Amino acid sequence: MRWGSVRVAMRCLTSSIRIGRAITLGLFFFCTLSFASHVEACTLWAATGQSVDGNGTLIAKNRDWTPDHGQELLVLRPKAGYASLVLIATGGDEPGAKAGVNEKGLVIVSATASQLSREERNRAQQKHGLTKTLLAECASVADVLNRLNQFRRPVFYLVGDKNTIASIEVAPDGRVHVERRTTGTLAHTNHYLAADARGVERLPSASSTIRLKQIEQLLREQNRPFSLDAFIRLSEDKSNGPDDSIWRTGSIPKKKRTLASWIVRIPQNGTPELYLKTADPGHSERICWLSADDAFSAGRNRISLDGNLCRAKAADR
Repeated sequence: MRWGSVRVAMRCLTSSIRIGRAITLGLFFFCTLSFASHVEACTLWAATGQSVDGNGTLIAKNRDWTPDHGQELLVLRPKAGYASLVLIATGGDEPGAKAGVNEKGLVIVSATASQLSREERNRAQQKHGLTKTLLAECASVADVLNRLNQFRRPVFYLVGDKNTIASIEVAPDGRVHVERRTTGTLAHTNHYLAADARGVERLPSASSTIRLKQIEQLLREQNRPFSLDAFIRLSEDKSNGPDDSIWRTGSIPKKKRTLASWIVRIPQNGTPELYLKTADPGHSERICWLSADDAFSAGRNRISLDGNLCRAKAADR
């Protein structure tokens, strides 16, 4: 073989290696972005004031996550502070309190800021168990908003009492944006809605965008004032398929899906009422109807989702 032919062959080989590396690198970034676009979880929505039957407030969370853990309904009774009824994730890679209502009728739910990686979300130094602390120490939305200096980790919160609802967005740099209503509705999924959320470069995922559009459309189209039953129907919406609906079933077994619907009605007078639907791995779907007073007076720290307290309430409806 002549040296000219050898040089041509070497150039072709080098070019092929470069193309192969480019393809590999492209596939890496494609897979990375594809994974990042599917870490989204949870749909939050609420209504208050004249938008709610009998006034008061309705607040809801469809909790979406990887089906690799269980959930418990606990009554927390701090030595100093208010008792609360809390949905706890047990096991998995994000355990802890996911939603709660305290004896003063304050409800707190949260959603992951999935435009940020877990590493980015965990950089902020924040007191562990903020949701449980707020439920123990705050009696109203106003009390929560007076403690915004405690919100440092990038998370989305929806909070409500009998008169007010508010969404709270915590940006990566610790700034906080609040939307507050004394009548009307609010909704959130897993991407930033505030115009001043600097430091967020990743685009919203398709699922988060679709679910937000869907819940906002459903809230607009429903007859008002809203009832608890109306919010339950919204929580069951499956019109956008297994991965993008309000109630997600997951297109493959290990994909994120809806594990719980947490809906609380906070009346102007009387005790809050909880509707909880869970879909833990290895269990059939379970529904619990429970008044906050019944939970706090039962003398239990754990409310069995298969127990008489939940079943008795469901039988009354």
